[in-house]
Amino acid sequence: MMSEAALVKGKLLAHARIPLYGNGYALVVSSIVSSALGLLYWALAARLYSAENVGLNAATISAMMFLAGFAQLNLMSALMRFIPESGRQAGRFILITYGVAIVVGAVASVVFGRLIGLVAPELGPIGESPTLLVWFATATMAWCVFVLEDSAITGLRQTRWVPISNAGFSIAKIVLLIALATTFPVYGVFASWTIALAASVVLTNLLLFARLVPRHDAVVAIPTKPLSARTISRFVFTDYLGSLCWLACTTLLPIVVAGAAGVRATAYFYLAWQIGYGLHMVSINMGYSLVVEGSTDPKQLATYSKRLVLLNMRIIAPAAIGVAIGAPYIMGLFGADYAAAGSNLLRLLAVAAVPYSVVSVYISVVRVQRRVRRAAAVLAVMCMLVLALSEVLLRSLGLAGVGVAWLVTQTALAAFVMLFELRPIWSAASSIETREREERTRVPELVGVRHGD
Repeated sequence: MMSEAALVKGKLLAHARIPLYGNGYALVVSSIVSSALGLLYWALAARLYSAENVGLNAATISAMMFLAGFAQLNLMSALMRFIPESGRQAGRFILITYGVAIVVGAVASVVFGRLIGLVAPELGPIGESPTLLVWFATATMAWCVFVLEDSAITGLRQTRWVPISNAGFSIAKIVLLIALATTFPVYGVFASWTIALAASVVLTNLLLFARLVPRHDAVVAIPTKPLSARTISRFVFTDYLGSLCWLACTTLLPIVVAGAAGVRATAYFYLAWQIGYGLHMVSINMGYSLVVEGSTDPKQLATYSKRLVLLNMRIIAPAAIGVAIGAPYIMGLFGADYAAAGSNLLRLLAVAAVPYSVVSVYISVVRVQRRVRRAAAVLAVMCMLVLALSEVLLRSLGLAGVGVAWLVTQTALAAFVMLFELRPIWSAASSIETREREERTRVPELVGVRHGD
């Protein structure tokens, strides 16, 4: 007779084999590993580099990420949404997205480098030095590919490779961070980030185009018609507007803090933000899986989304409570000053991950439905509320004010989308399922009546 432990193990394995969960868990594992290694990375940075240089590099990295997000035109969503429909066009589709993002990234980073000194004087050296500007632009283009390659792997339903790729990148960063601490004290953090990035991009794309794309082509049928450029462009354009709002909420916040409170405060903010954002990445990654699986089987979208909300709550709520309780100890890993300045901020960001998990599922649902205007609207409201409240509360409450702004915004949006958007979708799907069950039960009765006749 099978033991209870074996039964539990069997159930867990069966659960993980369901693509919605298995692919989502692979992405969550990637996020957890990256966050844990990121915590170690920034803890070492805080010990090996001055707070001013940590803040300067953190703001530079945030600017690079923002520009890459701007440049990739939210094509990461298009990759996840349309690769399941692309058939043997997947490789060509991926390369086109790379090319577009690289060109836009090059132009955007050069313009940014020339103008940033007017907005944030601390980052002025980027535009003043041709060497730094070329370095920054190249890093931005590489980050575009780094973001898109994960989405391509996810769209191909090969997400088990994502944590391997990201863990390799994170470990390489740590090694380089230590190696460059004495020889490159000012930009050593940014250097460790970008050198590791270059190696990761090369190796991951060798895997992608030498193994994963050919494997995908071997098992899919030739599509009956090519992907519609018009359909993709309409999806990308509208969703891109929403993605810019999300970028403003996330990657630009350290720059806002730098402008209002200085680079030292930015260092305290950025490390708390990295940990709090790691919790948000759980629901974001599960949402990516929902986009792929919902696009593959649209009839199951309502069921998948309801299950995912419940699963997110079971994972994120306990984690958020743990981080909120342990915030002083977690921030204390970076030093006493970091603990004093960032603990309350981390608590607020951790709790905010719970309502955000509902918002994340809704955004994934409307992307599958191609109703991306609704996603853009939600993200636009989020952007306006976060930035406006942060600007006001930062000056009165300090760094914790940004956490309050984030928590209030996510809670309000989660309540709205749950009551007025997700519940109607679930209710409609439940009604359809009930009618289908009733019809299935009627069929044997009718057959029996006819046989009796």
